[in-house]
Amino acid sequence: MIWETVRDLLITAMAAAISENLVFVRAFSLGELDYEEYTIRRGLRDSRIVTLMCLLAAVSGWAGRQVIDRWFPLPPHLRPSVFLAIFATLFLCIMGGILLARKKRGKETSKKRYKFHTAIAFGFLPMGVLLVAGFGNGGLVTSLAGAAGSGAGYLLAMLLCWTIRERLDFCDIPKAFRGAPILFIYLGLISLALFGLVGHQLAL
Repeated sequence: MIWETVRDLLITAMAAAISENLVFVRAFSLGELDYEEYTIRRGLRDSRIVTLMCLLAAVSGWAGRQVIDRWFPLPPHLRPSVFLAIFATLFLCIMGGILLARKKRGKETSKKRYKFHTAIAFGFLPMGVLLVAGFGNGGLVTSLAGAAGSGAGYLLAMLLCWTIRERLDFCDIPKAFRGAPILFIYLGLISLALFGLVGHQLAL
């Protein structure tokens, strides 16, 4: 019984990691990230923040589903507003507590850092986790496993983009394709390969 539960959680986390890589590579959206200044250490730091935000989103989606199912039955199109309200409340409480704690210790928090955390919290990945947890049928542990897998997928996708940058620096690329064009071509090929691995079929 325990092994089956662990197996299901690992499958959920792996599925979330793979799907996050597909969405990340295809959408090519990183928000505030600057590719030119990207390092592995920065990727680990950013992925840690993303994972924490995804875990918070999973808890918010699961809690919103419990509230709606037990006390406030709502149609599907109104449910995301409840999920988002819970998530925003928790996020503001946590960030407010962190800012007060840093202020008491005499540490300053730059506006750029606060803006970066806010952009990640309300970015495409935590919002996706929020909706999946809110509209899903799994329990809290399953939702948290999916959130952790999404954070891992984000890290893998970041490392993939960093590797692409490193490899392209040693290639003799035609002038017309340097910069964004060759990066889009590279990511497009990787995206097709990943879609092929998971057996994705294009709509006819």
